[in-house]
Amino acid sequence: MLTVVILVAGGTGWVLLNRADEQVQANAVTALVPDDPNIRVNGAAATGAGDGTVDADGSGGSTVAGTGPAENILILGLDTRPPEKVKPGEGTSQSDVIMIAHVSADRQRVDLVSIPRDLLIPAPTCKAWDYATNSLSDRDFDNHYAQWKITNAYAVGGPQCTVRAVQALTGARIDRVIIFDFQGFKAIVDAMGGVTMTFPGPVVDNGKTIIDAAGTRVVNGDQALALVRARRVAGDPSGDLGRIARQQQLLTAMLTQATDKNLLADPARLTSTVQTILSRARTDNVTVQDLVDLAVALKGSDAQVNRYTLPTVNDTDTDGQLAGPGMSGYLDALATDQPLPAASR
Repeated sequence: MLTVVILVAGGTGWVLLNRADEQVQANAVTALVPDDPNIRVNGAAATGAGDGTVDADGSGGSTVAGTGPAENILILGLDTRPPEKVKPGEGTSQSDVIMIAHVSADRQRVDLVSIPRDLLIPAPTCKAWDYATNSLSDRDFDNHYAQWKITNAYAVGGPQCTVRAVQALTGARIDRVIIFDFQGFKAIVDAMGGVTMTFPGPVVDNGKTIIDAAGTRVVNGDQALALVRARRVAGDPSGDLGRIARQQQLLTAMLTQATDKNLLADPARLTSTVQTILSRARTDNVTVQDLVDLAVALKGSDAQVNRYTLPTVNDTDTDGQLAGPGMSGYLDALATDQPLPAASR
């Protein structure tokens, strides 16, 4: 989506768009599960599974009068450990960023809904992810647990297992998937020449200083990577929820800077940024033209962008998170294309 913002704002020609699409398709993965019985059909707000059918337009959610069906784009940020630090049977990657970009059918809203990585969910049944080939295997993952943290779904079953977990949790059909690893995120920030952010005070994570004082400054790739990973920030007892807020703030700053005249007026940096994003992204059911059409529709409607985090509470028996008060209301709204409650922002 950041790439599309840059391409549209920069008035980039069709040749570059076509090249961009070739790169996107070269990095495609298998992730979507459109026939998942957990998808709520026609906006039914039942807590159980749907009936397995889809709407006439092919979507699993509700469609109201507007410019197209509602869309849910799953954005995953992967934190990858070196192989030598991985225990036998464990995966090297976990989805530390799990965010749904919900685009309303009337194209008046984009709701960015973050799912806390430590939210405990019933363990889904998934095919195992083959880390040697970086693809989905044909064998079932040998699961010994009744529940997982939702971040673990990627570690054992890759992007498709995460899609299954998110659809089971929310009832919302995932229409597109976009995946980045954290090192790629760092490279994108550096390609942009850094990102300007304002901080109310220093940011010190687990004794390591990321931002030394309050004020506005240009954050480089290493600092950005540290910010999206930071969980034990001095003065912030919210842990993973505070990290989600920092991730959302950084993404917002990147989107703002993507249309800045300084970036658009620098062809070398603009090209480097686009190429870095495209070389690092892995996707399913994503074409540049689809995203350009979506970006143009949103721009034409002056859509409002809202940021939310699903409410959770600490589980007293583990270091995980449980569904917080009112979460079912937020999930109902997401699955049925209704505005989310303001209290969840």
